[in-house]
Amino acid sequence: MIKKIGIAFLLLFLAVDAFAGGFRVSLQGVRQSALGAQGAALTGDASVMFYNPAALAFVGSQWSVAAGVFGVRLTSKYQNRTTLETAETDNPLGTPLYAALSYKPVDKLALGVSVTTPFGSTVDWGNNWPGKYVINRIALKSFFIQPTIAYQFNDWFALGGGAVIAKGSVNIQREVAVAGNDASLEIDAPHAQGWGMNLGVFIKPSEKVNLGLSYRSELKMKAEDGDVKWKNVPQLVSGSLPFNAKKINAQLPLPAELLFGLTYQAAPKWMLAAEIGAVNWGTYKELVINLTNGKESYKNQSTKEFKNTVNYSLGAEYAATDKLDLRLGYKFDESPSPGRYFNPETPTVNYHAFTSGLGYKFKALKIDLMAEYLKGNEREFNNVDYDFGGDIVSSGFIFGLGLSYNFDLQ
Repeated sequence: MIKKIGIAFLLLFLAVDAFAGGFRVSLQGVRQSALGAQGAALTGDASVMFYNPAALAFVGSQWSVAAGVFGVRLTSKYQNRTTLETAETDNPLGTPLYAALSYKPVDKLALGVSVTTPFGSTVDWGNNWPGKYVINRIALKSFFIQPTIAYQFNDWFALGGGAVIAKGSVNIQREVAVAGNDASLEIDAPHAQGWGMNLGVFIKPSEKVNLGLSYRSELKMKAEDGDVKWKNVPQLVSGSLPFNAKKINAQLPLPAELLFGLTYQAAPKWMLAAEIGAVNWGTYKELVINLTNGKESYKNQSTKEFKNTVNYSLGAEYAATDKLDLRLGYKFDESPSPGRYFNPETPTVNYHAFTSGLGYKFKALKIDLMAEYLKGNEREFNNVDYDFGGDIVSSGFIFGLGLSYNFDLQ
């Protein structure tokens, strides 16, 4: 039983672990998402500041307002290789969103602020699947607020930067085997927060080429004063830690990210785009959590051993008419989690994203639509900490609607 309790502690870490691998949502602009979820070398409207703050200086209007919402339907499937037991998630529709506003008090200086949801989702495996002692359900929400400043030094060069203020919450539910009984555990952490920064360079060496380089710093999310709730705990152990714990505190580093993008106007109607990203997941070796009953505390560590990852995107935009743009894209994204420590609460696999979309201009107003098919590679895992393994695969669809309005008052 002691071993099972020790394994159970590892799952308490999921209250903040869901901010990490598998829940990075690259949906901060509908046009960018339609081009393969890239934006470091794109301009157009205020939404560019999330991808590259320097690009804000090249937005051609005094004022720019952009907002959008996505519908995300993802499904993960599990199978035990020995027993052939299967399970499938029943996830609700996710709705990431973004909003951004920029203003140029003078021609070369741009100020802006954006609100985005780069981490967040719900994974629901139900209460009776083979991994119920690992995870039943996890729901994550996050909001990033980014005030930004950018300056265009000349016709071809700009620098930009912004602070990143993060707020989030998470709820997790699972079963714990205790003395032959199934106890239920729920963790609710409504107040997680952290801060970081976003820096960028935008270069336009010719009328046909844009180059963008941006860096998003590591961000340490602190989940403090979260609630721990137990049900059906045997009376024999109910008066001792962890079963009498009421509060939880933890800290999770969100990794630094470096993006390099390029766009090329290959013909009057054709724009081609490419981007490569490097994510410093390798700093995420372990997660430490503290549980307390108000008098005593219990400290535990969970091994993660994430690896650094690289992702890349390709996209093309075709100006079918003066008002209508058509888009296609592709993105490949690696999973940072090794199989020996893989957790099905963040069912990350190597993903292939196939994207498409269109944009239509009504003078200053523009409407963007996008659709994406997300196909994951099946992967085998065998987590050595809780002796749970099998095969898992994820796939899904994403749809998006965005509006932008660029205008001058002078």
